[in-house]
Amino acid sequence: MPGPVARKEDAAVLEELRQYLQEIDVGILSEFDEGDFRGFWVKFGDFPLILENQKGKIYYIVAFQITLPDGPERDALNAYYEKKDPHFIFELTKAFTSPLTGFSRIIEGGKVVGFTLSRYIYPYYHDFSVKDLDRAFQAVVSQGAEGIAFLKTIRPSQSESPRV
Repeated sequence: MPGPVARKEDAAVLEELRQYLQEIDVGILSEFDEGDFRGFWVKFGDFPLILENQKGKIYYIVAFQITLPDGPERDALNAYYEKKDPHFIFELTKAFTSPLTGFSRIIEGGKVVGFTLSRYIYPYYHDFSVKDLDRAFQAVVSQGAEGIAFLKTIRPSQSESPRV
């Protein structure tokens, strides 16, 4: 039986991620190392994303958060959830789900205020590459854009789109 797989050290992973972000022209907005978490806030196209590692874990999460402003859009979304409208929930799930990403609701005060799309990456392993990072960014942003487009259909007359 093979022994444990050698993994990269934290400092090497951080340096490699900085290099890969530069190679794919993703701007680092900020870098953080606070408490149990470390990572980067980045800008991919027009969208801010977080690349976050819980210290001691062998993965980072690439996450794209979509937050609806307080108002009619959020009210309409929650009305569908309160009615447990199966058609709406199916369409929303279809818009936010892909084989490459996960999604979860952001709930505040018992109401849905937005969604997070995520994908795990494994930069501590030696076979991790810039392609893996780019694919994760592409996946969460592409699926997020589809989800935003769906949310815009809830209230066709809305003047403000969801914030990201």
